[in-house]
Amino acid sequence: MVQQLFTQGSLFDLQTVIDYGQSVISVGQELLKPLLENRPLSTKTVQAQMNRYFLGTAASGAWQWKDAYEALEVAQILYLRQKGYKLLLESPQTVLLELEKLVALCPTQTRRSEESVQLQQFSTPLPLAYLVALAGQISSSDLILEPSAGTGLIAQFGKLQGASLMLNELAPDRSKILRRLFPGTPLFGVNAEQINDYLARISQPSVVLMNPPFSSSPKIWLVPW
Repeated sequence: MVQQLFTQGSLFDLQTVIDYGQSVISVGQELLKPLLENRPLSTKTVQAQMNRYFLGTAASGAWQWKDAYEALEVAQILYLRQKGYKLLLESPQTVLLELEKLVALCPTQTRRSEESVQLQQFSTPLPLAYLVALAGQISSSDLILEPSAGTGLIAQFGKLQGASLMLNELAPDRSKILRRLFPGTPLFGVNAEQINDYLARISQPSVVLMNPPFSSSPKIWLVPW
């Protein structure tokens, strides 16, 4: 039925029919299965699942490799939600070793989109995300702000410690993923350099977990008063 909408010249396009955030998460759920069995994920497997949930191929423009990399990160987050609580009971050295093994099962992120470069979307590797959260000495009483949340890799480690979250992500597509992955969590979509202006009238975070500062500034948003 969906395919007929396009072949018959309907006004609806692919993005109208597809829920981007849910599609990425659905791919992530499929990619999670071999990871839970400690099996490597091939590029062919990733492509097949992306083609399935985005109703077309990368060559046809139905999706980009940036989208596939987001799905891979979602799979890692879902892995943490299943095994992370038990894993974090181990020593930091053991946790790092297991996270490195997990990352090694996934294809590397070797292709960049124009948006990735423009917004400097260089995701934090999973072992480093763990170290960032470890350095933050997170407790269940903390309110964590992730000013450039991406797909939520760093934030997920804070959530594993029972902390509350506040997220910010400028990229609209990544925001759609975050809304699906972290329902009910406050989510901003502003330039992180100005995030304090938006937090002035609401709860202040006790911990900020983030990537290093960016080398250039995205577009500036003015705060209405």
